[in-house]
Amino acid sequence: MEFRILGPLEVRDRGAAVALGGSRQRAVLAALLLRANQTASVGYLAEAVWETPPATPASNLRTYVAGLRQRLGTARLSTRPGGYALAVQAGELDLLEFDRLSTIGDQALRNGAFTAAAESYDQALRLWRGTALEGHAAGPLLCAELARLEEQRLAVVERYVEVRLRLGHHADLVGDLRKLVAEQPLREELWAQLMLALYRCGRRADALNAYQQVYSVLDTELGVQPGQSLRELHSRLLSDDLAPQRVPTDQRPRQLPPEADHYTGRDAALNELFSLATRESAVLPIVTVTGCPGVGKTAFAIHAGHRLAESFPHGQLFADLRGADPRPHSPDDVLARFLRELGVPGVDVPGPGEERASMFRDRLAGRRVLVVLDNAASEDQVRPLLPGHAGCCVLITSRSRLTGLDTSKRIRLDALDPADSVRLLGKLVGDDVAGRKTAKRITALCGGLPLALRIVGMKLRSLPHLTADAVALRLADERHRLDELVGGDREVRASFLLSYASLDEAEQHAFRLLALLPGPSFPAWAAAAALEKDLFSTERLLDRLVEANLLECATGAAGRLRYHFHDLLHLFAEEKAQQDSPAPEREQSQRRVLNAYLHIVRQADIRLEFGGLTEFEPPALDLGAPGLVGDLVADALAWLDEEHTCLLEVIDRAVHIGLDELTCQFVASMCAYLELRSQWDALVHVVEPGLAAARRLGSAYWTAYALFARGLTAREQRDFALSEKLFRECLDVLPAAGDALLEVVTKLSVGVGHRLQGRLQAAATCFAECLDRLATLDNPQWLAYTLRELGVLHQYQENWHEAELCLRQAADEFGRLGDRRWRAASLLELGIVRLERGDRSDALEMLTTSQQAFLDLGDRRREAASWRNLAFLHLDSGDLNQAYACAVQSRELFALTLDEHGMACTEVCLGDIHLEMGERGQAQALIRRGLAMFETLGDPRWLSRARRSLEHATATSTAESTETVVTAR
Repeated sequence: MEFRILGPLEVRDRGAAVALGGSRQRAVLAALLLRANQTASVGYLAEAVWETPPATPASNLRTYVAGLRQRLGTARLSTRPGGYALAVQAGELDLLEFDRLSTIGDQALRNGAFTAAAESYDQALRLWRGTALEGHAAGPLLCAELARLEEQRLAVVERYVEVRLRLGHHADLVGDLRKLVAEQPLREELWAQLMLALYRCGRRADALNAYQQVYSVLDTELGVQPGQSLRELHSRLLSDDLAPQRVPTDQRPRQLPPEADHYTGRDAALNELFSLATRESAVLPIVTVTGCPGVGKTAFAIHAGHRLAESFPHGQLFADLRGADPRPHSPDDVLARFLRELGVPGVDVPGPGEERASMFRDRLAGRRVLVVLDNAASEDQVRPLLPGHAGCCVLITSRSRLTGLDTSKRIRLDALDPADSVRLLGKLVGDDVAGRKTAKRITALCGGLPLALRIVGMKLRSLPHLTADAVALRLADERHRLDELVGGDREVRASFLLSYASLDEAEQHAFRLLALLPGPSFPAWAAAAALEKDLFSTERLLDRLVEANLLECATGAAGRLRYHFHDLLHLFAEEKAQQDSPAPEREQSQRRVLNAYLHIVRQADIRLEFGGLTEFEPPALDLGAPGLVGDLVADALAWLDEEHTCLLEVIDRAVHIGLDELTCQFVASMCAYLELRSQWDALVHVVEPGLAAARRLGSAYWTAYALFARGLTAREQRDFALSEKLFRECLDVLPAAGDALLEVVTKLSVGVGHRLQGRLQAAATCFAECLDRLATLDNPQWLAYTLRELGVLHQYQENWHEAELCLRQAADEFGRLGDRRWRAASLLELGIVRLERGDRSDALEMLTTSQQAFLDLGDRRREAASWRNLAFLHLDSGDLNQAYACAVQSRELFALTLDEHGMACTEVCLGDIHLEMGERGQAQALIRRGLAMFETLGDPRWLSRARRSLEHATATSTAESTETVVTAR
């Protein structure tokens, strides 16, 4: 609890104001606080509270004390013989803290430690928020107490001015002293100090004029002359024999501001800094601390400074360089202050320039002083403030990365990690106020930004009606999140605005438009398209935004640079875009980005196996970087993986804007990739609006492609009824579309659907029609694929010879085409056939080759199928340990995919293996799980296979079975 009487009476409990009742009750509390931890008699309280006390004040006082106990707690306010006592702890009452700090300052003054004395006096006087108990009606005794307090304050003011004069702060004091003598015109000591300060600044005439002013005031008000001390000072000023006061040169400034409460995290950076700053070195340690606005650079530097203080016993200098202000502090002004703090009288500080910097370096030579330069604007502002002695250390914070400065270490602060964020919020508001789940939501919405977390913590502490859940709900609304992150003089938006205002016009323009790019991160070429600039100049512009810590840069999974905003900065940038970038400008930028993505995704699709089915001319792309697109899509799958999230958002934007043809082209260019990655849900997400767009256009061509893609997705998701319906619609539209190859591909897909449902003759008819049509088309890739599907059909029919002929022909053709994936897929099926024909050696070679190829290609689903068939092979050979290892590998890989059917097949395989191991219960559980999945998916072949396995498991004994289990794919 906090009690404040050095100004208007206030009581706060964990930051929240406590209601104190009426004026008499408040007066009782004020009187008790003036006698804190002592017995306040009834008589004292009566004279303090009432001008004319009532006849029986004790009764009234009991009522007021009872009211205070309800608000402050019964343990705090106790009844004593003859009165009452209010208990306060150390640091709770500002008056006691004022007394403590004043006493520390007096002791330091007696010991000649002027800097320490000045610091203590300054802290003591900052506790005053006005006159004591300002605005309170009071009885005569309380009025006397308040007069005593004011006199005590003024005495400390005079001692504070005295030590600052001794430290040479004459120029800084003149303005303050003029205000003081205006407020207290009869205090001769203040006039003497003003005269001395003016004289030491070289303003002798002004000093003599000040004497004439005080002479006139005293004569007019009291009819007296100034006292002897003031007259003697005047005499010495007239004769100009007041020698310049020399301050001891071993002054040890302690200028670090107080630390932020409950500082949390950054341990690794702090330990690294401590190690660097404290080790012996022949080179001056210079450390820069940068990061985005609000990330806690100043708090880190101050916290680190206090940790390092003991290692720099000759003092710590601190300056806020105001780097984000329109007029940052000049290094000359900072040097003048530093020199005065180091014992140089103001009149002896050299003029601006190199001489002043040289004296600063000279004063620090041979001393261990920590220099903390906060909020630096530029390298030029910092260089004159660097000591020349390696025994010192310089810690610099800046919104810019100061890349032109030679440093020993660059520390870049990122947002706090989730654990430290929750820990900080818990320290600020208490874990009971913000439960862990709610705290995690709040910290995530604040992006781990310390400034945002402290604002939220302050709100929760000071507004009792506001709950953590309510704050989390407010923050969840992106439109008003920055509005919520305001508390007192702290505001996240204002912090961002300072950095934004420091940018030039081109940088501000880029900052706004880049916030409109799709996805959580973006490449430089997308930024170039958004800004309508060439790639080279865009990269330089991005570098400047990274330098200003308004943009972050990291290497993506494909090894290329990608840029991103901190979440809250992104909201701010979007806000600025809406405010300062006209709608036509935003729309044109967005259209250029969509066109750029379409151009590149088209080139990537063409390079995919079974990609590039559609024919259209994408928009041109010229970023002044020949060869850029070729380099990006050299590994088409890797580029698509990298841009996957952005591409899905791009399609959503094209749909939202109403760009129907662009939508159709995007969807067609993404289908092969999403199929290869088995991203069926994503494919549905993009195809359905693509189909709607095609129908709005009245385009049979794009409608047919969308119907085919949606039908393929339904088939892979085992929704065979929907799949057949969509494929029929596609075949109906295809004559108008005029695409012979798509007709073949669609019929082939229909045939695969028939085969999966056990309609083997219907599948054979479809495959035969495809082969007939392919005979008229020059397309060896789709011919090989059709042969593979026909070979699998023969395998289902147990036509082993015909299956082997088709699959070998398909594998050979894929090999000639250089298609490793589909050659491996054909070898996988061929290995199953060879095993069925009794050639385990040949089967092992083919299955192992396919498994290794899928591993190299990153095709987890087909690699998992290869491992399962290897498990069946080893089971057939009687090598149960090897069979079990392969089946487990298959199950683990399927767990990384969304292939429920493949996982069910592997569980049946594992069931067969457990049965052979004599573990009948485990075997039955696995087979039943697989069987349930096949009943759901409607797969007659594997349904029959699983039922046979279950019957066998039920019928067999726990003894090891010698029955050979027929392998199946």
